[in-house]
Amino acid sequence: MNIGLKTRLILAFLSIIIVPVLVTIGLLYVYLSNIDERFQGQEGKINQLFQDISDQVRENEELIDHPKQLYYEFQPLLRKYDINLAIQSPDHEVLFDSRDFHPDESSGFFKQMDSLQVDVELSSGLPVHVEIMANSLQAEPFNTFYQVLKNIMISLAIGFLSLILLIIGWTWYISRTILSPLKQIYTATEEMKEGNLSYPIHYNKKDEIGHFVHGFNLMRKHLKQSIEKQKQYEKSRKELIASISHDLRTPLSSIKGYVEGLMDGIARTEEMQKKYLRVIKDKTDQLDHLIEDLFEFSKLELNQLPMERVYVNSQEFFSDVILGIEIDVQQKGVQIKVEDPVPSVCIYIDPQRIQQVLLNLIYNSVRYGASTINIRMLENRTKSHLQVQIADNGNGISKEDLPYIFNRFYRGEKSRSREHGGSGLGLAIVKSIIQAHDGEIRAESDEGQGSCFTFTLPLCIPSSNDPEPEG
Repeated sequence: MNIGLKTRLILAFLSIIIVPVLVTIGLLYVYLSNIDERFQGQEGKINQLFQDISDQVRENEELIDHPKQLYYEFQPLLRKYDINLAIQSPDHEVLFDSRDFHPDESSGFFKQMDSLQVDVELSSGLPVHVEIMANSLQAEPFNTFYQVLKNIMISLAIGFLSLILLIIGWTWYISRTILSPLKQIYTATEEMKEGNLSYPIHYNKKDEIGHFVHGFNLMRKHLKQSIEKQKQYEKSRKELIASISHDLRTPLSSIKGYVEGLMDGIARTEEMQKKYLRVIKDKTDQLDHLIEDLFEFSKLELNQLPMERVYVNSQEFFSDVILGIEIDVQQKGVQIKVEDPVPSVCIYIDPQRIQQVLLNLIYNSVRYGASTINIRMLENRTKSHLQVQIADNGNGISKEDLPYIFNRFYRGEKSRSREHGGSGLGLAIVKSIIQAHDGEIRAESDEGQGSCFTFTLPLCIPSSNDPEPEG
């Protein structure tokens, strides 16, 4: 059970106040529960003391004017009860004080707390006032008061000790659960300031501090991931610049060479001229593809990739697009197979962008060795989307590269990418287009066994005010 920080502080405050008081009261109750019986027994002993002193004073009243002799007569009684006596006349004249003949061992506190008085009438009829002063609280009949006082002091001492222990315990607990995590957070911020983003804070309680620590760790992880991603982007940008520089220079050099050849008259026959022009066209197409990817990427970076969505019929749209692609790839010896039937449902898309997705995925398959491309479309009413699957028998993608193929600038096999003119942006653009349509895309592949790309597009039901789906 996790107790909140506020609750813990309230419990600490209340326990420090209440527990010592309860402990003290409880001990006093236990110690003083039979105090009446004790004082009843003490009353009889005090009465006996008064009787002994009264008898002793009457027996030796003739020695009152001889204090030293009277002291020797009283000495056995003084020793028995461990007391001192003082006899005063009715007008408060001191007639006898045993302390004049015996050192006073009692403290001022004892004089005030354990000083008893008794009036004795002498045989001559003269009343005298006798003050009895205890030298020790442990002698009869004063030991009962001593025990009561001792128990009170013990109760107060234990209550005070419990207060000290509670303060120490709560201080340690609060230090461990509040101050220690705050110290770790401070240390972590210092580490982060120095660039160390791998410094975790360990705190397992689900209280306010725990939520704060959890949020701090999440912030640290996200910041670390953001910085790592930024570093990866910077690295990818540098690689892209180097790659694009190479990719642009290569076709430009070829174009320049073939143009110079034409200008110098090297291609004398019409067949040679057509060959030169065909190579120049291929190289310009390659340049156009690279520049188009860079242009699309710049809009992607600025979140300005335009989307002009309309309602279309999926069967008519995909049939027309695939037919146009099929004619082109057949010239390259690649066969496209579409599993029938293609679902006829309404989808809300930008036709040009979705066509761009299909072109990119299919031409990627052609570029990387596919001879057969299978296209399958499924309508999923439960999840309310149309699933499009494009599978090929090409070279496939390695397990190392597969998780990163949708990352911007990522080019898994640099030599192969350059060979086929890839920029590392095509699949990143494809993913952005699909996400802009509220869909998802994923890839499955085994190197040497082909690849399968699957993306989804949400189904829609146009309202009466919407235009009819386009073909």
